[in-house]
Amino acid sequence: MKLWKVAACLGAGAVCVVTGGLAAPAVGAAIGSTFMGLSGAAATSAGLAALGGGSLAAGGAGMAGGAALVSAVAGGVGVGATALATTLAEGEKSKKENRELRSRLRNANESEATKQVIIRQLNSKVERLQAELEAEKAKSDASAEKIKLLEEQIDDILDTISAEQTA
Repeated sequence: MKLWKVAACLGAGAVCVVTGGLAAPAVGAAIGSTFMGLSGAAATSAGLAALGGGSLAAGGAGMAGGAALVSAVAGGVGVGATALATTLAEGEKSKKENRELRSRLRNANESEATKQVIIRQLNSKVERLQAELEAEKAKSDASAEKIKLLEEQIDDILDTISAEQTA
């Protein structure tokens, strides 16, 4: 991954963490009022504590944990959105470069030597993209195997629970 892309993702993530932290009380209040029937400061406190896994006395992370969760989720969304946006921008830039090279190849005024240089550039891009595609396919295959394993584990646990409940 390019350095500018990493920097953009980290910067966006940091901004979203701060924004998420500022929004945490509103999120806590929404949860406290919607799901718990509370209002005001009680709704905010209860909502954030619920997000934090319960009160400190009950063994949860409390309001601080809830605020941290909202900030972390916001940061993750920011990083993911920025990564997607920069990837799309890189793809558009690459398409534009390819169109320009194609246009130069079709230009009758270009010398044969120049056309050969362009063809070598295009072949180099194809090789790089094929290697990247193979790497992505390998990641996808590994993810599919892990997803299948997790689904099997969940089904096994649910079967155990079901058997215990009917016994």
